[in-house]
Amino acid sequence: MADEIPQIHQSEARSLIKRLMSFLGEYNVQKAVERYERSMLKSGPLIREYYLKDRHPWFRAFTQYYDLIRKGKSINRNLTPELQKLAIDGKKVITVQEQMPRSVKKKFKRDLLDIDSARNYLFEIEIAFHFFQKGGNIQWYEDVSGMHPEFLVKTPGLDFNVECKRISVDIARRIHRKDFAKLAQNLLPDIQKRGYSGSVDIVLEERLTNKSSRGMCVNILELIDEDSLRGHYKIQNLGSVDLDLKCAAGSEIDITERCKAFYKSRPEKAHGAFLANAKGNKGADPIELTVMCEKADTVLDGIRDKISNAEEQLDESKPGFIVCFLEDIRDFDLHELSEGSGLQIMTCNVLAKKTFAHVAGISYSVESIVAKEGNCEEFINRGLLFRNPNCKFEEAKAFEFLLPPRG
Repeated sequence: MADEIPQIHQSEARSLIKRLMSFLGEYNVQKAVERYERSMLKSGPLIREYYLKDRHPWFRAFTQYYDLIRKGKSINRNLTPELQKLAIDGKKVITVQEQMPRSVKKKFKRDLLDIDSARNYLFEIEIAFHFFQKGGNIQWYEDVSGMHPEFLVKTPGLDFNVECKRISVDIARRIHRKDFAKLAQNLLPDIQKRGYSGSVDIVLEERLTNKSSRGMCVNILELIDEDSLRGHYKIQNLGSVDLDLKCAAGSEIDITERCKAFYKSRPEKAHGAFLANAKGNKGADPIELTVMCEKADTVLDGIRDKISNAEEQLDESKPGFIVCFLEDIRDFDLHELSEGSGLQIMTCNVLAKKTFAHVAGISYSVESIVAKEGNCEEFINRGLLFRNPNCKFEEAKAFEFLLPPRG
């Protein structure tokens, strides 16, 4: 959301994680993590890596926490990036929940452990924490009647409502992350078993469905079995595939560097997956997969619909502020969207509507980036703010919703 830094010292991490677990209920955390671990064990490696592993913001970190406890190791001396982020999130939850009514606390205790909605509720916590750090008093709305925003922020200069929207860019794409992971899981291990390495680049005519995924896998494996290992091939009613495969020779690779190079070189709109045989501490014979669709995604339409819904939840008698989290958008991509982008044009057009006269602005944020200085970890979350020049509340037009950029 902004460049304020909720800092923690390494020595605080275990205590913050324990306090977060106490808020959620240790028994509830254990059961949720056990379900997560069972799902991971039942799934194939590509489903685990590209879909399940980070589906919940904390389960991977909790798994690491329990593993260290079982081994009798110090949490503070064995902090991973996931445990560091868990501790910082713990600090936010512990701080913000103190201002929550009992009914709101109960909702957050439940939904922060729900694998489908946890990220939505964590986003609300992060935004409330941001305004709390700026000196605001947070007054949460209880679910007692109709539509309403998340909370009211009271400051000496302005009182305003905040509505949070976590927007999954994946939903508006023609290839969803989960469907891509299934295709990769069904295709790449079979190519590996046949003794090949190389690349497979798929272009679909329409969106990826279970039916088109199965059809692609069958047709590609038939091509490989016919020794059609290199070239461009049309696949009727589905799209096309470019194959560049060769017999696996056991050639060692640095997986980390190869993955970086692969993700950097893949087409901008393509999903990518990478599978390699294990060979000592390295890998061998990688297979790279990209999948994209000929037709453009409708991401901006999905964002506009979410924003319109958010406006309806804001009381017209007070200034409103809409905060959107964009999944699958990286920090440097957000900076590029600030001027001359489709996002900027769409947002400005929406704010120009009379129905948005009470909305002071719309902010977009992306996933935190990590910075380290000495023993302190900091997670920086940048925000992009579009103000409403037509807002009917003059005092809201110049209000500092986001902190000024760092020098």
